[in-house]
Amino acid sequence: MMKYIASGGFDVIGFEGPGQGAALIKYGLPFDIEWEKPVKAVLDYFRPDDAALFGLSMGGWLCLRAAAFEPRIKRVIANGHSIDYFKSFPYIIRVIHEKMLNSESLYDWMNKVGLKKAKAENTEGWITSQLMHITKNRDNPVDAAKVWLEMNDVNIHSENVIQDVLLLSAENDHFVPVKMHQKQIAALINARSVTDRIFTKKEHAQNHCQVGNIQLMLDIVLDWLKKKNI
Repeated sequence: MMKYIASGGFDVIGFEGPGQGAALIKYGLPFDIEWEKPVKAVLDYFRPDDAALFGLSMGGWLCLRAAAFEPRIKRVIANGHSIDYFKSFPYIIRVIHEKMLNSESLYDWMNKVGLKKAKAENTEGWITSQLMHITKNRDNPVDAAKVWLEMNDVNIHSENVIQDVLLLSAENDHFVPVKMHQKQIAALINARSVTDRIFTKKEHAQNHCQVGNIQLMLDIVLDWLKKKNI
């Protein structure tokens, strides 16, 4: 994807932040929602004149969060994220899980349940094991889940995003309900502009981050960047 965008005439800087790739495995940096910190480090080092920030999946949330604190970012592209991951679930499930996760008396039991879930070969099992991995809570799924709960509609600070925003979603995303798309749009009350697109089954792009037709998504991104005169 970075090569494709670069072939469109843009300089591309790809980097891993806390909880990702070598930043986690080689340098031991666990996941941190304060993504403005690694973004600041990259901007300080490369000193670009006009920068856009592009994030996929949870990276979309992190990029909007970073833009809220880093005015040197002029444009943000967020693809496949939820403004509040916990609110992706039905209300009653959220209430029950939140009470159980914050219960001291259930702490040990919830950890045992979480460790069992992490071994399951399904989406819930992958989410649990991946959260334990990126947060370095390898034996503690409860604490890992609490970090995930921090990725909510308050901590993203959408109201502080003043940049041009391109918001991309997929109608049959198996991680993020499409209803979260409109919630994010409504929260960007101070953005300079908001352009959005929901990809469909007809386009073969209805899955998470448009897996099935990634080139279509990238062409939309390139067209938007060019229209914004970056």
